[in-house]
Amino acid sequence: MGQSSHSTGEGARLRALAGYDILDTPREREFDDIAELAVEICGTPIAVVNFIGDGRQFFKAEVGLGVRETPLETSFCRQAILHSDFLYVPDAARDPRFACNPLVTGEPGLRFYAGALLKTEDGHPVGTVCVLDTKPRALSERQQAGLRRLARQSMALLEARRSARAQQIQKELQGRILDSATDYAIIAMDRSGRVTRWSAGAERVLGWREEEMLGDPAHVFFTPEDREAGCPEIEMELALKDGFAPDERLHLRKGGERFWAIGEMMPLRAADGSVQGFVKILRDRTRQRAEAAEREASELRFRSLVEVSPQVVWFGDAAGNITYCNPTWYAYTGLTPGDTGGDGWAGVIHPDHRERVLGIWKHAVATKGPYEVEIPFRRTSDGAYRWFLARGKPVRGEAGQVESWIGIAIDIHDRRQAEDDLLQAREQLRLAVEATGTGVFDYDLVSDELKWDARILSLYGLPPDAPVDLAVHLARVHPDDRARADEAVRAAVDPAGDGVYDVTYRTVAPEDGAERWVSAKGQTLFQDGRPVRLIGFARDVSGSRRAEQALRETEERYRLVSRATNDAIWDWTFATNHVLWNEALGTAHGYAPEAVEPTSNWWIAHIHPDDRARIDASIHAVIDGMGTVWADEYRFLRADGSYADILDRGYIIRDAAGQAVRIIGAMLDISERKRAEEHQRLLTGELQHRVKNTLTLVQAIASQTLRGASDLNEMREAFAARLISLGRAHDILTQASWTEAAIGEVVEGALSVHRQSDASRIRFGGPNVLLSAKAALSLALALHELATNAAKYGALSNEGGVVDLRWHVVHEGDAPRFRLTWSEQAGPPILSQPARRGFGSRLIERSFAAEIGGDVKLNYAPTGLVCRLEAPLASMQERRGEAAA
Repeated sequence: MGQSSHSTGEGARLRALAGYDILDTPREREFDDIAELAVEICGTPIAVVNFIGDGRQFFKAEVGLGVRETPLETSFCRQAILHSDFLYVPDAARDPRFACNPLVTGEPGLRFYAGALLKTEDGHPVGTVCVLDTKPRALSERQQAGLRRLARQSMALLEARRSARAQQIQKELQGRILDSATDYAIIAMDRSGRVTRWSAGAERVLGWREEEMLGDPAHVFFTPEDREAGCPEIEMELALKDGFAPDERLHLRKGGERFWAIGEMMPLRAADGSVQGFVKILRDRTRQRAEAAEREASELRFRSLVEVSPQVVWFGDAAGNITYCNPTWYAYTGLTPGDTGGDGWAGVIHPDHRERVLGIWKHAVATKGPYEVEIPFRRTSDGAYRWFLARGKPVRGEAGQVESWIGIAIDIHDRRQAEDDLLQAREQLRLAVEATGTGVFDYDLVSDELKWDARILSLYGLPPDAPVDLAVHLARVHPDDRARADEAVRAAVDPAGDGVYDVTYRTVAPEDGAERWVSAKGQTLFQDGRPVRLIGFARDVSGSRRAEQALRETEERYRLVSRATNDAIWDWTFATNHVLWNEALGTAHGYAPEAVEPTSNWWIAHIHPDDRARIDASIHAVIDGMGTVWADEYRFLRADGSYADILDRGYIIRDAAGQAVRIIGAMLDISERKRAEEHQRLLTGELQHRVKNTLTLVQAIASQTLRGASDLNEMREAFAARLISLGRAHDILTQASWTEAAIGEVVEGALSVHRQSDASRIRFGGPNVLLSAKAALSLALALHELATNAAKYGALSNEGGVVDLRWHVVHEGDAPRFRLTWSEQAGPPILSQPARRGFGSRLIERSFAAEIGGDVKLNYAPTGLVCRLEAPLASMQERRGEAAA
C-alpha cells in the first residue's frame, strides 16, 4: 500500500472503516447483488466487494473465488486504494507492478484486474468493487462507468447500513435509558391518550406490564375522582398549550393501592413540529412525602423540645451574635430578647468571671472552633449565682464556611457542689482512715512498685522504713493463706475480671511469729484494657474474726438444738417483721418451707379464730411493756386443716434503751396431753353414768328374774348368766375406754358360753360395724336372751339344731340402717305361738327397742324362731373420740 499501517493517514482510514462495522459480518443480499451485477456488466468470471483492513482484505461479497478473506501482501486492491478513483490492469503479466505477483505467476494465474474505489465522504478509501479474470481483457468506457456506479451504490448501501445501525443503536439506547430509569414511570401515548410505550419503570411503579397496557387508555392509573373530573384530558390540553403540564397528586397502582406521585406530561412532536402523541413521566413520591412530613414533624418536635427544655438553648449568627434563646434563659435571667443581643447576655455573669468568659467566647468565634466554659449566671428570682456549663459549636455549610452557631448551657451547680463535697469527703475519709487504724496500699503495675503506709507495715510486723514488694507481701502471709492471697491479686488485675480485690488472710510477724487476721480490699485501674494500678486499704480484723468464730460456734449449737427438738422454734425480728422457723414447723405441723410466709402476719393468721385476738393482745402486752418472758396456750392450724393445741413460750431481747427488738420462742405441741385430759374427764363422767345405768339395769334384771322364776335355783342361774353376759360386754367396752366396740367382739362375748362345746352350731358374720357403748350393752343382753331361749326350747336344745346370725348395713331412704337377723333351724318344731311373753322377750325389747330406738320382730315359724333387730345406723354408733353418753 506504500504507507505504514500505523501512519496517521492509514490510522484515519482504518478508523473510518471501523465506523461502518462491516468487517467479518455475514453475507448480505444487497452486496451479493452488486458482485453479480459486476460480473454481468464486465463479463468476468470473478467479482468482489471487498474492504481493506489492517493486513488483510475482507470480501463482503464475491463471485468466483469461494473465500471470504485473503492476506493483503499479494492483493491487487492494495494498489487500488492508492489510486484516487479507478485501477485498470488489462494484462497483469505485462504490468511491472504485478508481473511478479504470486497470484499472476502462480495459482490462480490472474491476468486481468479492474477496481473502482470505495471512498467515504471524507475521502478515506476503505475498499473496492473489482472484477478479475485469468485472461487478459479490455473494458469499455461504459463497463468502467458501470463498475464506478456499483462502487457508489456499495458506498450508499454502506452509509444506509451505518445509518440504520446507528438508529437501531439509538433506539436500543433510548429503550435502555427508559428502562434503566426504574424510579420513573415513563409512558408514551398517541393523540387519543392510548399507550404506545410503557417503560420498565412504569411496570415497577404502577404494576401493569407493557403488554397489558399497549393500546389501552392511560387514564387507568388516575384515581376515579380525577378521571371523573377529566384530569387526563386537561393535562393533555395543557401540554399542547404550554408545552408541558406538571401535576402532583394521588395515582393508582394495579392492585388499587393509592400512592403520591409527582409528574409531567409533554407533547411528542415530529421533525416537522406536528404532535404525534404525549409522554407522561411519573415518579413515586410517597416515601419522600412521608419523609418530608416526618421532617416537618421532627422539626416541630425539635422546636417544641427547645422551647420546653429545662436547659438553656441558644443560636447565634456567623459573627457570634446571639439570635435566639429559649424561654428557660429568659425565665432564669430575667432578660428580654433585646437585652441578650451583642454582649448583653454577659451582664448576668458574675463580675469576677465576666472578662474570662467573654475572652473564651470571642476566641472561639475568631478561630471558628468549639466553645466550652463554666459560667456563674445570676438568677433573677433571688439574685443567687449558679454554675452552668456552656457549650457551643459552629454550624458549617457545604464549603466548610461558618454559617451560624448553636449551643446549650447546662445547670451544673449541683455537680460543682457535689465535687466540693467530694473533696471534703476525701479529707474526712483520710482522717477516718487514720483514726480507725486502716492502712492504705498503692501497687503500680507498670513499674511493679508497691507502696505501704506505716499502718500496713505494722500489720506485717515490719518497721516503718522497710522496703516492700509483692514477694515481701507473700512471704509474710501465713503459708495456709498464701495461695489464696496470691490468687486474689491475680484475679484483681485480670482484664477479663471486674478489677475488685477483696481477700482476708493471716500475716505472721517475722520476729515473734504473732498472727493477725487482715482484711484487704481494693480496685484495679485499667487503661486501654491493661491494668496499671491497684489501690486499696487493709485493716486488722483479728478481733472480729474471733467474734465471728464464737458466733459460728453459737449458731452451730443453736442449729443442732433446733434440729434435735420437735418443738417449732421461731425467731421474730420486729424491725423487719421477719420470722425465721426451724425444720420442726414442717415435721410437726406439715408445712413445706415454700408455703410459710416469714412474717408474724402468717403466724397470727394460723391461730384459731377464737384464740387469735387473745394471743395477739397477750404477746404485744409483753413486747410493749418491759417484760422479757411471754407464754400462752392456743390452737394452731396444721397444714392438713386440723388444729394442734400449743403451749408457746418466748423470750424477748431488748436494746440498751429497753426497746424490744427481737423475740425467740418455741411452740410445744400439747395436743396429746389435752386429748388425754379431755378423755379422762369424759371417761370419769361416763363411768359415773355407766355405773348408774348398770345398777339400774341390774336392778331391772333382778326384778324381772325374781318375778318370772319358779324356784330359787332357777332364779339364781338365770340372774348369774345375765350378769355374766353383761360383764363380758363391759369388758369389751373397758378395752376401748368406753367409747366404742366392734360388733364381732360383742357377738363373740355374748355367745361364748353357748359356743364352747360346738362353735359350728352358732354361725355368725357381717361387716365390721363399730357400736357405741349403749348399743353394745343392749345387743349383748339381747343375744344372751336369744341364746338362752334357744338352749332351753329352740335349736340349741337338741343335737342337730343350728343358729345362723347375720347383720348388714342397709342403704335405703335418706339414712343407712343396721339390720341383724337371728335364725334357728333344725330345732324342735314350733307348733303354736307362745301363750305369754317371757322375761327374755321383754328384756330384748327393753334393751334394744327402748334404749336404741330400734324395731324388734319375733317370728315363731314352725322351722324355728326368727328374730330381726333393726335400727338407724346413727343410733348404733357415735362419733369417734367421744365417750358414750
